Parts: sequence; C-alpha cells; structure tokens
Amino acid sequence: MTEEFYHKDIFGNVVDIDLGEVEEDEKPILDRKGREFNIFSFTDALGARNKREAWTLYQKALAAGVSAEEVFFKVAWQIKTMLVAKRTKSAEEADMKAYPYSKAKGFLKNFKPGELEKLSEEIVIGYHQARRGRGEIETFVEKTLLRL
Repeated sequence: MTEEFYHKDIFGNVVDIDLGEVEEDEKPILDRKGREFNIFSFTDALGARNKREAWTLYQKALAAGVSAEEVFFKVAWQIKTMLVAKRTKSAEEADMKAYPYSKAKGFLKNFKPGELEKLSEEIVIGYHQARRGRGEIETFVEKTLLRL
C-alpha cells in the first residue's frame, strides 16, 4: 500500500492523521452521584466471597457505565490471580506485585479445594456460550456472583 492510501478516508478525501500522538483518554468512571467507581472494591468482595456486596457493586458498576464484559474480565482476573497464588509460594515466583498476591493468598481461605478450578471452568464455558448467542453476558455475570 502506498503512503497516499493512509492519508485518504473511504470517500477519497485527504485527511491528516498523526498516529504518533494518540492519547488514551483515562477519565475515571463515575457513578450517578459523580463519585469515582472503584472496580477493585468489587474484586475484593468477590475474593471475600461476599455475594451480597459483589452483586451490589456489580449493579453500581453497570449504573456507572462499566460494561458487563469488562466486569466479567475483572471476575476472571480475580479468579486467575487466586489460582496463581494457590500454586506458588511467593509473589516473585508468581511474577506478580506483592500487594495483589498477598490479597489473593488471603482470599484462598474463602474457597474449598477444587472450588476455584470449577468456578474458573464455569466462567470460561459461560463466556463462550454468551459470545455464541446462547445467553447474555450481563445475566451470566449476575448468576455467577449469586452462586458464590
């Protein structure tokens, strides 16, 4: 492709785009009252296995404009972090920062042996079913939280 191609839009109009100066718009997610929503309070409730708090924070996240898919990936991240912490002896071995590693290690006491593995399997299967049109991700996340 020629350089000229990259300077025209689909209608042939010449546009100047400088891709070197693209900035991420990192605005905090605000709830309806204008307060910043902290997604890590949600992951802490999930790790603590507090289904009422996790569900309430899930609803607040949705109200603040966080997509259900983004919340799903936070759920998956928390479960993965706990599984890694379960199988390692230190944060260095897990290639993680000390704080999230120690929190994940502390959350392990809230789950019986085999429960995290089963939960991990269920969220992977449920996510793919939702992506294939066999359900909605919003409902799936909610059901997962209520089954904690």
